[in-house]
Amino acid sequence: AETAQHTPPLNIVGLVGSIDNDMCGTDQTIGANTALHRIVECADAIISTAASHQRTFVLEVMGRNCGYLALSAAIATGADWVLLPEYPPEVGWEDVMVEEMKRGRHLGKRMTLVVVAEGAVDSEGRPISSAHVKEVLDRHGHDCRITVLGHVQRGGSPSAYDRIIGTLMGFEAVERLLKHSPKEPAVVIGIKGSKLVHSDLVRSVAQTRAIGEALRARNFALVGELRGVEFQEDFDFLLKVNCVEGRCH
Repeated sequence: AETAQHTPPLNIVGLVGSIDNDMCGTDQTIGANTALHRIVECADAIISTAASHQRTFVLEVMGRNCGYLALSAAIATGADWVLLPEYPPEVGWEDVMVEEMKRGRHLGKRMTLVVVAEGAVDSEGRPISSAHVKEVLDRHGHDCRITVLGHVQRGGSPSAYDRIIGTLMGFEAVERLLKHSPKEPAVVIGIKGSKLVHSDLVRSVAQTRAIGEALRARNFALVGELRGVEFQEDFDFLLKVNCVEGRCH
């Protein structure tokens, strides 16, 4: 205690750099947009060859226990199916997926794209691998290939958006430190909509950890709630656009 009295206070301001976009308190973490761009670029190349050979591709993307990259990539590329940690399919989902793929082909689609988040699980909490998805599709006559993007998602030149928010957040962090009082709590700089925001660092970390705990407990309703309204709306949108003959997965 005596040493602490003679030690200057340590002021902390957090900036979140993560491709997973899994931190509460911000809509976007620095790096997530760049990773998403890389995924979409790779998916575009895959779609070209898939269509020319009338193949089915299973695309596995990173994100750990957060399905942001998989969900956003599925919307951006027009994927036929997506498997996420937050919205696990019910037991027997394989049959439903196969039927949806069949309807798409009957409507004239020349290729099929399935996006799998690396943390995808079913409603019983069992991991869903890209290899399992391929096995299911192969059994039903699909000429299926797997592409695991891996660490190409983590490198390369940052997108313009990541450069901009990184610069804005960095400047905001320095401004906060210069004006910070030792009695004020530590904060994390985030972005909500188009506005920079300050969130309590301890609370944001606790909320982020709560998502992991809810996933382990298979409390998927709470996981969806903690991910936020925009995440839920994006998933609902994907279900609507992927309706075939009035049925959605």
